[in-house]
Amino acid sequence: MGRVVGEDKRARRDCYALDNSRGDPDFSRVRETLSSLVKELAPGFSLRKPTALLHFIPEHYRPTQGQLELFKKTAERSGIALCWLSKWETANTDRELANVFRAL
Repeated sequence: MGRVVGEDKRARRDCYALDNSRGDPDFSRVRETLSSLVKELAPGFSLRKPTALLHFIPEHYRPTQGQLELFKKTAERSGIALCWLSKWETANTDRELANVFRAL
């Protein structure tokens, strides 16, 4: 799921790339999904690429450190300028995200 902080803009995509419980996720499928979300949430041409936070809720998925690095590279190849990674136990509020992005 993707959303724009401070706006009511949201998009959801099913991505079965994480279903591979025996090995690493299919990062080509992750890239396709992220690219699709970026195009929908930040349409049109812009010289500024969006900043993103990929949030993995440990209850649902626990990526390894190597997988986190691959997720970050994949996100940046999908049209995201800077990607933050989070394994916080609950979803972040708009206020928390705005504070993080303001610190950039």
